[in-house]
Parts: sequence; C-alpha cells; structure tokens
Amino acid sequence: MATPELLRPVAAVLEDLRSIKTTAAEECFRRNSLTLRSRDMGSDDKRLCLDGGLSTTLENLGADLSQGSLWSARLIRDNPDLIVRVHQSFLEAGADIIGSATYQCSLEKMMEEFGVDRPQAEEYIRLGVRLAKQAVSEYSRKSGREAFVAAALGSYGAILADGSEYRGNYGVSSEQLERIHTERVRCALLESPDLVAFETIPDNEEVRTILRLMEANFSDTPFWVSLQCQSESQLADGSNLDTISAYIKQLPPRSMVAIGVNCVQPELVRPVIERIRSGLGGNTQILTVCYPNSGEVWEEGWKHADGKTPSPEEWSNMVAQSGADIVGGCCRTATSHIRFLRELL
Repeated sequence: MATPELLRPVAAVLEDLRSIKTTAAEECFRRNSLTLRSRDMGSDDKRLCLDGGLSTTLENLGADLSQGSLWSARLIRDNPDLIVRVHQSFLEAGADIIGSATYQCSLEKMMEEFGVDRPQAEEYIRLGVRLAKQAVSEYSRKSGREAFVAAALGSYGAILADGSEYRGNYGVSSEQLERIHTERVRCALLESPDLVAFETIPDNEEVRTILRLMEANFSDTPFWVSLQCQSESQLADGSNLDTISAYIKQLPPRSMVAIGVNCVQPELVRPVIERIRSGLGGNTQILTVCYPNSGEVWEEGWKHADGKTPSPEEWSNMVAQSGADIVGGCCRTATSHIRFLRELL
C-alpha cells in the first residue's frame, strides 16, 4: 500500500528534498513548499516516526558491542546482516525513518580499530548507509510502504567514546570539529541517503560549526541537528538553548529539515521542543524532532534517575505529547517502544 495520507505532510517534505537542485528558482520553490507544509503540522496525526535504539536491539539479539569504541558501528564489518535485520525490525514496528549504524564512526577511529587505510575506513562508513538503504528497499518492496534513510552522525564527543556527548566543552578548535564532521558527511553522501542526522550534539560551538559547514559546503543536503540538553533551557555544555535558535534565524540554513533533541529523559522533550519553537518563532520552515532514551541518565553507565523507568506505553505517551513533528527513540528503546508510539501518531 502507499504511504498513508496522514503521513504525507512531513513525508512530502523529505521527498521534495530528495531532488533538491542548487538553482535559485528551485531553491526558492523548496523553501516555500517546506514552509507551507511545516505550518500545517498542528495535529499529531501528521508526524513521522523514527526508529529506536539500534545498539540496544543488537545487544538484545546477542551482539557484543563492548570491544573497542566503535559500538554498533563495529558490526558494519563484523555482522552487517544483523544490522539489516534490526533496521527491518524497526520498519516493521512502524518507523518511517531509519538511522544508519554510523553514529560513532570517524575515519581515524576506524583506521585505528580495524587496522585499515583511509579508503577502506571510508568504505565502511559508506557501507553503514548502504545497509540502511538495503533494509528500507527490501521492506518497501514487500510492504509497499515508503520509508527514508538518515545517515546518522554523532557528535565529536560520541567519537571520543568517553561520555563527552553528555558534557560538551571539548576544548578543541572549531576547525578540528569542522574537519571531522565534513569528512564523515562527504563519505555518507556518496551513498545518497535521504538526509543527514547530526545526533546528540551537546556543545554550542559544535552546533554552530555544523550549521556553518552545511550552509557553506552542503547547502543542497537535507539535514537535521538533534541536541543533547541538561535542562529545558540549556545544552549539555551549559550554554543557553535560545542562542541556538537565534543563530538558526540569523543564517538560516537553506536545507535544514529539523532541529530538536535526543538521548534525554522523555519528560524533558516537551519543554525543550516548546522552547525551540518559541525561539524560532512561528514563521519558520524548520520542523522539530525528538527521540529520547528510555528514561535513564548516563553517569559512567546508564542509571535510573529516580529508581523507575517508564514502561513502553508510558514512554510513548510522553513522546507523542511532545508536539515534535518527527518522533522516535534513542538509547535503550526497543521495537516495543516504537510500536506503541506508532499507534499514537
């Protein structure tokens, strides 16, 4: 069957962006089209659903992700079939967008841990995107339902694999951040994903660097930025969330699909999304995205903040009520979370 009509307003945004060209006339059409659709996002039944925790589901199926610092990206080399299987399980649960297993990839880290040269490291990043596209292609052929692929790229802190994505304040130059993000984007785009998803970005300077490099070098590439926040008003590095909204309004990035938050407790997503929307103002073409974790916090390991983790049903209700246009799950969320969430959209 075709994509349900209830999903068309946001699905059409991504479909339009698949064929972006760089001429002024076509760019103007895209921006106006996206603006009109984003203004029509007032009800919960017009939203898209993301997948959930890739690494969690891989581990539940017996994968050992404890070796080295590549996390689920290690299986791009070691067990690609399992990655495809997990992608498809989220599609079957109702996801409309699948994130590739490239979150923790960097060329240097893959060269070091896999003992390969730079071209081979680049090929592994490309393969991560191809596996997601393979899963979507096979699923869509069987089900007739459309889905999208996001090339998932984590923050610089995620590459460090020491919990820095929950702190920020890396102490590195914006030039270094730009180099690392640029080389990963270039690799991923060789496989033509539907968009690029910058995820768990905790640092104000890193957000600005990403926005600048995408505008300068990849202005025809659809992307979103998902933040890591310590409160409804602060990024993980302690900076004011409103400064990000102001910077976006100042640019604004031509192919930015959405701004939002991920890997926070589900109780936080609604106030963060409301603050972002307020900061951007009503007249914007940029959508909002949220995909919280299952309810725990990272403190040198996943811990229960108050001794209780929400059930998948409770979690889904909080995420659905966030008001974000694109919703899903992050760490320690499973297909059960996405299935319940899909039913509420």
